Amino acid sequence: MGFLETLIIIAVFIYIINVIPVFMPPTWTILAFYYIKLHPPLLPAAIVGAVAATLGRITLYYIAKTRFRKFFPKNYLENYDSLGNFFRKRKKLSIPLFLTYAFFPISSNYVYIAAGLAKIDIRLLAASFLLGRIFSYSFWIATSHIVINRIDDVFSSRFSNIGVIILELLGLLIIIVIGKVNWKKILKI
Repeated sequence: MGFLETLIIIAVFIYIINVIPVFMPPTWTILAFYYIKLHPPLLPAAIVGAVAATLGRITLYYIAKTRFRKFFPKNYLENYDSLGNFFRKRKKLSIPLFLTYAFFPISSNYVYIAAGLAKIDIRLLAASFLLGRIFSYSFWIATSHIVINRIDDVFSSRFSNIGVIILELLGLLIIIVIGKVNWKKILKI
């Protein structure tokens, strides 16, 4: 398999798993797997992975914004709208916060779902995410030799590990709790 074909496969797969809201392995583990098995150059793999993940998360954002809102009660949506207004008015706070989050090797699906529900400016979130993920994916891919013997477990135990299932359910619960909070009152906006 050639270099270009490898990157296309990586991009398509990463895009798809980043659109799906729950129970998907972290993108950096997919990139580490491909890096170990197919040996693409590090930086192009990280850039392709970050772009595909960002596009997938943007899609998830719009799904949350246009489709998920109908599943929440009016008071939750008002709370999400207040949170969105807070971040729109405080862009100097939003960018460093979004960028910092993007450096962590933790799933961003709940951030994008909450951002979609809150109608946060996707351009700021996506640009911060893309930049942070290029650097963090490069780091995680480069250090993937540490997990080389366990990477297959990411796929085989994703649905059978009760701890993973509990964490995913807690993530969904966080989305509900964020909507329950009266952000207008707390943030005094």
